[in-house]
Amino acid sequence: MDTAKRGCLLNVLLFVLGAVVGTGMTAVLAVLAFLPSRDTISADPGEPGVWVKEVGTLLGAPEYEVWLGKSEDHGHVVEVPAGWGHEPEVVRQADGVELRFGNSGRIFVPASTYVGGR
Repeated sequence: MDTAKRGCLLNVLLFVLGAVVGTGMTAVLAVLAFLPSRDTISADPGEPGVWVKEVGTLLGAPEYEVWLGKSEDHGHVVEVPAGWGHEPEVVRQADGVELRFGNSGRIFVPASTYVGGR
């Protein structure tokens, strides 16, 4: 009778261990599936520097961002609306930067948003 109880207890412990490991693996895979990756696809040197980055995940279509600032990995981020493309014409002005897209879309970013850091 002791052997039957030990076997039952061992089965319960193995079930609990499997549930914990399975939950952990599912959480890690979910984070990896939704974690975005950013790749720089174009750069426009100048003051401020302008970098266009593609944001992609394993699920969904890529989105685009424009980063304005002194370096590629730190600056003001402007999200590009879907369907506008990823090749803006950069027009620097005294009071800011204007991004012009092929579909006649325009985004103006005032200089106060990217000058002086955070």
